[in-house]
Amino acid sequence: MGSVSPTFSTLPAGVKVQPTPFRINVAESELAQFRSLIQQAIIPPEQFYNQHANAATGKFGITRDWLIQARDYWLNTYDWRAQETFINSFPQYKQTVVGPTSGQTFDLHFAALFSLREDAIPIIFMHGWPGSFLEFVPMLDILRSRYTPETLPYHVIVPSIPDYGFSSRPNDSALQELNMEFAAEAMNELMLSLGFGSTGYVAQGGDVGYALARAMANNHAACKTSHLNMFMFTPDQFAACQQEPLTEREEKLLTGTNAWIKQGSAYAYEHGTRPSTIALTLSTNPVAMLAWMGEKFIEWSDNRKDGGSRPLSLDTILDGVSLYWFSGCFPRTMWSYRSLVPAIGATAVVQESLSVQKPFGYSAFPVEIGTLPRTWGKKLFGDRLAYYKEHEVGGHFAALQEPENFLDDIEEFVRFIAPKVGLAKGGKSA
Repeated sequence: MGSVSPTFSTLPAGVKVQPTPFRINVAESELAQFRSLIQQAIIPPEQFYNQHANAATGKFGITRDWLIQARDYWLNTYDWRAQETFINSFPQYKQTVVGPTSGQTFDLHFAALFSLREDAIPIIFMHGWPGSFLEFVPMLDILRSRYTPETLPYHVIVPSIPDYGFSSRPNDSALQELNMEFAAEAMNELMLSLGFGSTGYVAQGGDVGYALARAMANNHAACKTSHLNMFMFTPDQFAACQQEPLTEREEKLLTGTNAWIKQGSAYAYEHGTRPSTIALTLSTNPVAMLAWMGEKFIEWSDNRKDGGSRPLSLDTILDGVSLYWFSGCFPRTMWSYRSLVPAIGATAVVQESLSVQKPFGYSAFPVEIGTLPRTWGKKLFGDRLAYYKEHEVGGHFAALQEPENFLDDIEEFVRFIAPKVGLAKGGKSA
C-alpha cells in the first residue's frame, strides 16, 4: 500500500482500529492502455447537435470541438503522474468496516489531516457524482498552510464515499445493491473506527454527500451536526413552501434548480433506471466517460462571465475523470442514483426523503442545481437551520471552485455550533 506523508499523519490517541497507509500508484501498463484507448477513440463527424458557437456545452450537451480539444490535451499534454504525486503529499489510508445493519463489508479509502490538539473537532467531508475526494484537495492544501499539526483545530477526514474512487465492497458485498442508509452507516463506522464515537463529529456534504450527511445526523448519535451546500426538496416540502414568498435574490438562487429539472436531469434518470447500460457503455473508453462527466463539471460550475468564479481548468476536469477510470469505479457509483431517484415520472425530480432533527448549517452558492433559500429553510426547519451563508460566486463544486470561501464557512459554522451540540471548542488558533 505504501507509506503516508509524515506531516498531519499522527493518529488520534483514541483510534479504535489502525487504518492502513495508502498511496495511489497507477501501474505503467494501465497508463499505457489508457493512452492507447484515448488515441483510438472515434469522435463522430460534425452535425447539427454537436455544434454550438463559443461554448463548451449548449442545450444539446457537450460540443464536438471541446471534446476533440480535451482529448488531444489529455493525450499529449496532461500529466497524471504529477497529479498523483500531489495527491500523495497528503496522508491517505484504507480502513475496512462492516455495517452493523447491512452486514456488508466496505474497504474505505480516505485522505486525512490529523491534529495533535486534544480538543480537535472531527469533520468528515463527503462528495458526490461526478466528483471524488479530489474536490476537497484544494481545501486540504489551504489547511496545511494555515495550520500546523499542533494548531489545527480539526481532524479532517475526506473519504472516497462508498463504492466511489478507491473505496469498494469486496467479495459478496459487491454483488449486493447499496443504498443511502447503508452507505451512511459505513461512513459513521469509519468515524467510529478512528475513535470519534465519544467526542462526536461534524458531517459535511454536497450532492450525494448531502444525503449521506443528513442520514448520518438523523440516524447516528456520534454525528452531532451537519453542514450542507446542496438541498433537494421532497414534493411535500416543496408544496409546504409555496405560500411563503421569496426575495428577488432567493428567486435567482432557484434558477439553477429549475433549469436542472427541465433540461439537465436526464442523466439522473438514466443512472437510476438503467445503471448497467450506461456503466457498460461509458467504461469502454475514457473519451466516452469524459464526454458524459465533463458536461456536468462544466455546466454545474460558476462560469458566468459577469463576476463568476474562476472556471474549472481542463486539468481539474481530467483529474476527476482519470481517477474514475483508473479506480474503475463508474459502474459502482450508480447505487447513489438508485437511491436518489426512487420514482420516475413526468413530474418526478430527484428526491431526498430524510428529515433533519439536529441543527445544521447551509452555504448557498449561486450556481447550484439544488439549493435551499433561507426563507424556505426557516419555514421548514425553524431554528434547526442554525447557520446560513449566501455567496456571490461559486457553484455545485464549491470546495473545488471556491475553496477559501467554502473553508471559511465551515470554520465559522463549527465555531458557532460546537458549544451548542457538545463538541469541543473549534476554530482558528491565535
